[in-house]
Amino acid sequence: MKRKVRLLSAILVMALGFTGCGEEKGEVPPSEPMEVRLGQAEVTATNGKATVDVSIDGFDGISYLQVETPSGTEKYAKVLLAESYQYEYAVQADDPEDFTLTFKAVDANGTASEAAETRVHKGEPVSLSGPLTFDNLRCVSRVTGKEENGVGLLPAVDYVVNNRTDELYNVGGTDLGIVWEIEPGSYGLFFGDTYGSDFRPNQATPGPNGGSWRSNVLLYSHDTDLSDGLTIDGAAMSDDGRQAREICYGGKDTSGNGDYTSIPTAAIHADGADYVHYMNIRNWTGWVTNFSSLYKSTDQGKTWTRCEDMQIASRSNFGQVGYAKHDGYVYMVGTVTGRANKPHLARFLEKDIENPKRYEYWNGGGWVRGKESAAVVLFDDIAGELSVAYHPLFNKWIILYFNDPRYEISMRTADYITGPWSEPFTVASGWQYAQLYGSFIHPLSLEGDVLYFIMSMWCPYNTYLMSVDLAQD
Repeated sequence: MKRKVRLLSAILVMALGFTGCGEEKGEVPPSEPMEVRLGQAEVTATNGKATVDVSIDGFDGISYLQVETPSGTEKYAKVLLAESYQYEYAVQADDPEDFTLTFKAVDANGTASEAAETRVHKGEPVSLSGPLTFDNLRCVSRVTGKEENGVGLLPAVDYVVNNRTDELYNVGGTDLGIVWEIEPGSYGLFFGDTYGSDFRPNQATPGPNGGSWRSNVLLYSHDTDLSDGLTIDGAAMSDDGRQAREICYGGKDTSGNGDYTSIPTAAIHADGADYVHYMNIRNWTGWVTNFSSLYKSTDQGKTWTRCEDMQIASRSNFGQVGYAKHDGYVYMVGTVTGRANKPHLARFLEKDIENPKRYEYWNGGGWVRGKESAAVVLFDDIAGELSVAYHPLFNKWIILYFNDPRYEISMRTADYITGPWSEPFTVASGWQYAQLYGSFIHPLSLEGDVLYFIMSMWCPYNTYLMSVDLAQD
């Protein structure tokens, strides 16, 4: 699987008009002198990865960067690079105890710079955990709306919690349920387009109906035992106290040419504040956005302000994302908005969440700062709404996502977030839970061997707490 990631980079190189095999493409004027400078003369691999800081003088004239590794030659097109970036090599079991990584910059004429070398000490062998498996899918409890279950297309639940969100917060119909930890024992859940207590499921025309349309709402939970369902115990309310209020402004322009609605895609507590990433929808046909952006709260979600300087372009590979914190970074897996695109990967320090110029993008062999176009496909699959997390008990990364072609919630796992990722496993099928979508991991899942996630269904247009049991060979 690792070599598939590297092959992708090579394919991108060839797609840009050069083969890396010595074929002439026509003489190009000589470029300014090129030099590859490395930040480390020697490195010791940590957690199975050797990391090297790479700087390229004469960057404007390069065509690609060539890296010689024990596994073979890797080539990275200029579009995947920056003048300075962080290269990572995943150490293989059959690599020598000590080996060399060799870097050369190559211009359009095939002229290469002087070689720059870093000596790598393999270090202690990495003890990777065994494959992660799951079984025993359960619909634990209904989270939102009027408590009605097991009728028509409405699923039966194991536990009736009766959160009464229709009565207490005027949330009768809604979807998503993006959940994050505000502080220990306190959780926020962001929902999408929301309708009032007059909402009723309609099998003939499923989906939203009713009044009191809000583009999104925020509910709270302090439930730390999900085995018998998830309890909602609060909301960010309107000033008159009558309903959960809209957090991210949505214009309600249904013409398809303006500000239609604002839909949350991910949320996280970072650098002492809470953030929600959302997409501002122009037209639901093709999920065309005006932009994506962030809202921020510094008072545990009571009040929120728009991060005005943070604007992500329509058709960005990070218009729709999932967040996860690990090893001092916030990792962001993103797609173009919609359900027909493949995931990409970025990371940043918590303090840089509002500064995309400091974001680093995974190019298949390293991290490139401030250049989104350098990000390559993380794995070859269609991913809709998604969530991602690192599970410390199993030493595994887990990603859940809606796959429209297979009509399912899929799960993949990996030892490293950069991959290789496992093949997809079917967690929940639309043939079992009609019109399912969305799959947002609850943070409490990372403390045990049961994975809890919030799932939506279109006909009831409401959300459910689901679970699967995790095991490791």
